[in-house]
Amino acid sequence: MTDKKQVKGLLDYISLKPGEKAGLAPNSEDYVFGMGLGATKQATRWAYKGFLLESGERIEKIKKKINGRPKVSFFKKKDNLRVFALWYMIKNWPQDERSKITNRDLILLAQEVSYSKKTKELFDDSMSANIEQSVSRGRTALKIDANWNSEVCEKLYESISQTT
Repeated sequence: MTDKKQVKGLLDYISLKPGEKAGLAPNSEDYVFGMGLGATKQATRWAYKGFLLESGERIEKIKKKINGRPKVSFFKKKDNLRVFALWYMIKNWPQDERSKITNRDLILLAQEVSYSKKTKELFDDSMSANIEQSVSRGRTALKIDANWNSEVCEKLYESISQTT
């Protein structure tokens, strides 16, 4: 196996002997491809740091590629959307009425009185057992207590009302 001579520029390339193989020298702190002989040490150092930064970013991008379904954000999950819609429906009810109502009753109410097309889609009655499980998961995720009080939903509602 023949060693390749590392070429840093045109003069190194011209000085090759006939039949001698050459390859580009790797970037280092004192040499960056394309900087030239007149570049200051500081300019070369900054060019090398930029080269390292870009290389690191490329490696991170390759590492982050994930196969499979894309992740859904917390507030776009169907469980959380369903529960937020239910919470919104009863947020102004008196405390004693909210404490007595069950998940199943709220789901039935949402299926009868749909506020929007999206709400109707969320509570499609094709699989009501799955909807009940979904509501239970959503209540846990949004930290809704037995009386349907939730600081998470309050903050979300405030942020929505400020942006619209």
